[in-house]
Amino acid sequence: MREPAAVKAGRYLLDGRVVVELAQPGYFRAHVRGGGQIYVVTFGRGGWHCTCPARALCAHLAAAHLIAAPAGRP
Repeated sequence: MREPAAVKAGRYLLDGRVVVELAQPGYFRAHVRGGGQIYVVTFGRGGWHCTCPARALCAHLAAAHLIAAPAGRP
């Protein structure tokens, strides 16, 4: 059974796999280390975006959202 993205996101956060590069009103950028690669997660005018190949809400984006917690949902 696959680990749900929300559970994996919490684990990434607790393991120190989320590094915030920039956080300011209206913009957020972080690097999240997944299973073997580092992905870039951003939040800005276009909403949330992750450089991983996932087509749905990914654990990288969910982990960054746990830190950023802006008004908008991922």
